[in-house]
Amino acid sequence: MTKDALQATRRALIVGSAAVSLAALHAGPVAAESTMNPRLASRLAVVRSFFELLHRKEIESWGNLWADEGRILIPYPPAGLSTSIDGKAEIVRAFRGLFANFDAFDVELTALYPAADSDAVCVEYQVRARIVGGVEYANSNIAVFRFDEAGQIRAYHDYFDPRRFQAVVNALPKP
Repeated sequence: MTKDALQATRRALIVGSAAVSLAALHAGPVAAESTMNPRLASRLAVVRSFFELLHRKEIESWGNLWADEGRILIPYPPAGLSTSIDGKAEIVRAFRGLFANFDAFDVELTALYPAADSDAVCVEYQVRARIVGGVEYANSNIAVFRFDEAGQIRAYHDYFDPRRFQAVVNALPKP
């Protein structure tokens, strides 16, 4: 891919300064996706599905996006949260428990940055959620998705303000 084509693809994929709703991003392909590498287009579709399924709280279907050896990495966790969740089964178990505590979970994807010569896709997104009991949560995140050869998520690095996420951790039922 030429430098100009790469820049045009990047411009088409970056959602721009105005935030676009998850529904709008999920509704159809980004203009340049029809001409891009099928593996890259597939990875972008997985990223969109990742957030759409979380929004709908369809954790079992969401779990199908993960490789068996998948891993979530949280470099800056709030108190009470680990720096990683390892393995698809543990990821699904943890998110099943977490999402049982959300009345609503809305995500707004604000940018997608696929790496042309890598298995990585970087995403900027904003979360607005309501926890059972009325606690509101909002945060701005950057995530890095890494994919295996089959197109499943093998790693998800999530960067967010841990002080804000502490409200979620504090609102969760204690064992």
